[in-house]
Amino acid sequence: MTTIFDYATTDRSPPANIAPPDLRSTSRLLTITTHTAPPAAIVLTVRGEVDALTSTQLSDHLLPHMRDTGGHVIVDLTSVWFFAAAGLTVLVNAREAATVAGTTLCLVASTRPVLLPLTITGLDRVFDISPDLTHALFRVGCGPDG
Repeated sequence: MTTIFDYATTDRSPPANIAPPDLRSTSRLLTITTHTAPPAAIVLTVRGEVDALTSTQLSDHLLPHMRDTGGHVIVDLTSVWFFAAAGLTVLVNAREAATVAGTTLCLVASTRPVLLPLTITGLDRVFDISPDLTHALFRVGCGPDG
């Protein structure tokens, strides 16, 4: 029998070289950077884990941008390695806010951890999803020709 995890033991303590996560600091689990893409797009790049613990951080960064009437918001999820139901809730709430404000919301997703929950829930048919940032920028009219 092959051991899948070298560090699996019968006790529940992690190996010395693996530090347990600091559950008080969500900034270590999720980072979000924001930049503009002329002429009228905001890009939020999300990196890390989106779950019940970090979803409020995503919501706090994302929802204020939904109030900008007529703009475009692109959420780049290509660097997310865990995406739970709480993240789906944030995206659905953001989509509703965007619709009310007249803002375009586009997701960038190409990895299984993000695409699988979107597909299972049928949200892949609700959201505008691009495989990379370049495609998303073109879709919202922020390509080289505007």
